This record gives sequence, C-alpha cells and structure tokens, in this order.
Amino acid sequence: MLNRRQLLKSSSCGFGSLALSSLLGKGLSNPLSPKSPVLPARAKRIIFLFMAGGPSHVDSFDYKPELIKRDGQSFDFVGVRKNTFGKKSQRKLLKPLWDFKQHGESGRWVSSL
Repeated sequence: MLNRRQLLKSSSCGFGSLALSSLLGKGLSNPLSPKSPVLPARAKRIIFLFMAGGPSHVDSFDYKPELIKRDGQSFDFVGVRKNTFGKKSQRKLLKPLWDFKQHGESGRWVSSL
C-alpha cells in the first residue's frame, strides 16, 4: 500500500504531462480553422493593394546637375577591372529619364517620377 507522499511523488509527472498537453494542444486539432475576430467587422468591402517595389530613392531624390551636363559623354572606369577582351570600352553617361523640380519650402529637388 502507498502512503500519501509516495502517491503524490509518483503521480506528479502524470499530472504535469496532462497539464502540458492541454496547454500545447489548444487549437492544434485544426490549426487552419477560422478564429473569431478580436473586434467585430464593420467594413463591407475592402481594396487590398500589394505593391512589390516602388520608385527608387536614387531616381526620386538624387539630383545630379553634373550628370545632366555630361549627358552622352564617354568616360573610363578608373580603378575597376574591365572585362572587354582587348577592346577599348566606350561607355556613355546618361542623364536621368525624369525631370527634377524644386518643391516645398526647403526647395528640395524631387523628380517627376
């Protein structure tokens, strides 16, 4: 016959595992089942926009007046290894494709992109 101390000692692991299984098992019967919302829904319709990417900050805010002056001029890479296979590389500068204008009280240059 077991006394009370031995009974509690031997059954403590069993009670702990029962409690743990009930804590871990909440919602695991069907994890994809719909859950009730925290707040009641008021919207009848929504528009969801997923926009991967956007205008680059370089194209939008990086005004380079010297690049605009030198549009179409050729240049050489200095300090960069060329992979031209014996041919002289002719690279030309290209001005931004969008116009820049000053905006706001600060006069910040922003593209029309």
